[in-house]
Amino acid sequence: MRPPATGWASTLATLVALPLLALSTLGGCGGGDEEERVTADPFFGVAPEGLQNATDYERMRAGGVGTVRVVLQWSAIETSEGAYNWQASDQILSQLAVAGIEPLVTVYGTPGIYAPEVSDAPTGDEALDAWAAFLTAAGERYGTGGGFWDALGEANPDIEPQPVREWEIWNEPNSSTFWTPTPDPGSYAELLTRSARALKEADPEAAVMTAGMFATPQSDGAIVSYDFLGDLFAIDGVADAADIVGAHPYGPDTGAVVDQVERTRAALEDAGVDAPIWATEIGWGSNPKSGNDLAKTPEEQAELLGTTFSELQDRRQELGLEGVVWYTWHDSTESAVGECGWCASAGLVDADRDTKPAWVAFTGLTGGTPD
Repeated sequence: MRPPATGWASTLATLVALPLLALSTLGGCGGGDEEERVTADPFFGVAPEGLQNATDYERMRAGGVGTVRVVLQWSAIETSEGAYNWQASDQILSQLAVAGIEPLVTVYGTPGIYAPEVSDAPTGDEALDAWAAFLTAAGERYGTGGGFWDALGEANPDIEPQPVREWEIWNEPNSSTFWTPTPDPGSYAELLTRSARALKEADPEAAVMTAGMFATPQSDGAIVSYDFLGDLFAIDGVADAADIVGAHPYGPDTGAVVDQVERTRAALEDAGVDAPIWATEIGWGSNPKSGNDLAKTPEEQAELLGTTFSELQDRRQELGLEGVVWYTWHDSTESAVGECGWCASAGLVDADRDTKPAWVAFTGLTGGTPD
């Protein structure tokens, strides 16, 4: 439901890694600041779009953000066969560790050396083998006890590692916007089960999540998410591979969002699956002129955030819901993000990082501060 992934690629390609030793000088590092921080609940998350800096992450942490969704874009990391450039993801995960925020990683995007388009699913033997090798390397680097965290700890002993525990496999595979040429539960099942084997061999503590899906995408060949889930979990091996189920419950109002979570839970129950759910994208824009029923006023955006997150938090045990992630952190200076008009104003803060009513509503739920 969010814009196509070209923005993710440019973000990762333009980030420049910070030296590990320099991280100890960033705001919030060290024991003295920990006592002043709100105890953040990982249930409340944010999915940033575009470049962030250490100040952004510290402000998120002060506001009670417990989880940040990070896109690990394969196409931006493996630009030549078998060679990985981790600089951008090293920087992001380092800054999250400094801020004391847990990462939730979404892995997406096929490199041009394996497919013509980023959205082309890695379903052929060569691409699937390369995908599995990439996930193995990522798990060994960023998972529990990963080599990256060993190096970070040696250089910066005051920083507590935040290893990646949840790995979301792909993005909205029930839509041809993100899964080309056309969505197919069988092909996605192969990708998911192969991903689980690779990640759990690299890190036995890794939790594998199905890709978040918008319920009713309108792209050519799209499949309603509840039908997709039913077909997916009917395939041998999928229930064992998937520890968590992702969802993108976008809707015009609180009732529509909650209904999608309820129907996702019902679809899982029908399939005999009791896996927890993560809502890895929820949001509305704050510019009603951008069109679409997700485009609201700033005050409406804030009210919808408050009522929706409150209800989902109150019903988290009933729904088996482990977290909700707001899309996105700050507004864009562009009139649209990719093909999504309302996304440009979906931030909790504006493009200059000034507080919006939505950020006040968010921090009111978490007990954090919006400043």
